[in-house]
Amino acid sequence: MRRSLYLIIAIGLVDVHCVSLRYILNALENELQYRAILLVESASEIESCWEQKYIQGAVPILNFNANQSLYLKDALNTNILALVCLNENVESTMQALYENLEDMRDTPTILFVLSDSKVQDVFLECLRRKMLNVLAFKGLDRGFVYSFRAFPTFRVIERNVMDILQYFEQQLEDLGGHTLTTLPDNIIPRTVVYKSPDGSRQLAGYLYPFLRNYVSTINATLKVCWHLVPEDGMIQLGEVVRLSEIHDVDFPLGMHGIEHGSTSQNVPLEVSSWFLMLPMEPSLSRAQFFIMLGFEKVTPVLLLLTILLSTAHRIEMGLRPSWRCYVLGDRVLQGTLGQAFFLPRRLSVKLMLVYSLILLNGFTFSNYSITSLETWLVHPPSGHPIHSWEQMRTLNLKVLIVPSELDSMTKALGKQFTESNSDLFELSKSGNFQDKRLAMDQSYAYPVTCTLWPLLEHAQIRLPKPEFRRSREMVLIPLLIMAMPLPKNSMFHKSLNRYRALTHQSGLYEFWFKRSFNELVALRKIHYKVNGDHQIYRDFEWQDFSYVWLGFVGGTIASILVLLAEIGYHRWQLNQN
Repeated sequence: MRRSLYLIIAIGLVDVHCVSLRYILNALENELQYRAILLVESASEIESCWEQKYIQGAVPILNFNANQSLYLKDALNTNILALVCLNENVESTMQALYENLEDMRDTPTILFVLSDSKVQDVFLECLRRKMLNVLAFKGLDRGFVYSFRAFPTFRVIERNVMDILQYFEQQLEDLGGHTLTTLPDNIIPRTVVYKSPDGSRQLAGYLYPFLRNYVSTINATLKVCWHLVPEDGMIQLGEVVRLSEIHDVDFPLGMHGIEHGSTSQNVPLEVSSWFLMLPMEPSLSRAQFFIMLGFEKVTPVLLLLTILLSTAHRIEMGLRPSWRCYVLGDRVLQGTLGQAFFLPRRLSVKLMLVYSLILLNGFTFSNYSITSLETWLVHPPSGHPIHSWEQMRTLNLKVLIVPSELDSMTKALGKQFTESNSDLFELSKSGNFQDKRLAMDQSYAYPVTCTLWPLLEHAQIRLPKPEFRRSREMVLIPLLIMAMPLPKNSMFHKSLNRYRALTHQSGLYEFWFKRSFNELVALRKIHYKVNGDHQIYRDFEWQDFSYVWLGFVGGTIASILVLLAEIGYHRWQLNQN
């Protein structure tokens, strides 16, 4: 009888235990709205932490043991709740959990610690592996749940399940002044390293206030790893990421283009493109304005109209139509020279309408020509714009580029392209490259993205004519997503993504971007381009009419030759008669 009573009590306790687990899962379903459950157990089949019938529900279940792992992020895009049974081989089981949660370490996780391991030790290892959303139950007791606070100091928290309103608390809302580290790449205008009057190094650029304000929103302190930043020159982003992994830096402060897909640890910041900025072509000389009016385009039309009018005159005179129009040409020449002549009779209404249309067309073309000349005098057009790499080769214009960007260009355009145009590229050190591009040295063309180009374009607003222009034809990458690469399994990935969305929606990001130009001007890293020798307007000189003089002299010589030919023909006819 006593044994039966003990058995009934034991079964009741087990049932209560299982019901409490179901209660916890139901509460978590309302809190997390998870869509799948990941079960991770030891490889051997010994005492389990749960019974499957109490976990089965409306969501799918993924069951793994310590010898199995799968990269879930690519295969499963949903919210997951992880349940881990630590009954033996704690290290191997936790290693399987880390591998399954690669790049998704913020997954809510519940540990059921049945082994002799201390909950605090397991939590410390989870923190080292960048896992914050972790709860634990110790033994078979479901009445108390354990969690930890990572910042500002590590501490374990014990709570009664019946008193809990929220199981997983936000760890990144308040870091209590915890120090976070960053490593800038020193690429203008994103991050700019300079020295203050007291000799200490400071950081400017629009990415710095972006990150500094994010750190302040989570009540943390930002520290720049100055011992990893060189005194002069920029650090390539690949090197920044490598140093960040070695020295456990929280934020590599820089951006790179996601040309070949994306990874989950990138924070997209800008949509850009990569193109060449080319030296502005020299303006055309004034003498060439007169041959750009398009007279050669209307000459066939004028010839056709002359033939039609000549035919109309012949028909009115009772003659047959003819393609010969020299009679009308002679009449027009007489009228031009002011010689009076009389029409045989009044012109018809249709012919007068044709003359009116010709007169209106003459006025239109005359006004168009005068307007074009006046416009070109104030804003002279550029001559022979560069549209291809072959034109650059003809003009002996080279592209100044750093080796890392040449590698990116090779990946984007292909090895065959860079090898066939290798004579157009000149490699340079990063410091020299940045100095020449910011100074807008017209000896070279430069690759640039939409990140820097608006500032360089703004620096030329005081010039009557810009010194550089954006190439619309020579685009290296038309669509480029610029992103900040975070360390692997970063705890701040989702939080920083939300903050990025808020700064874009509020206009703060654009404000910091525009303000960075004034910062660069104050730091003498960039300046307004001013050309005091440029003369906006000057009077015409005789050299400006060189083509007009050439046409006049050529026409006069042709007229004299025609006159001599007519005189000679007339005398020849007299001799024949």
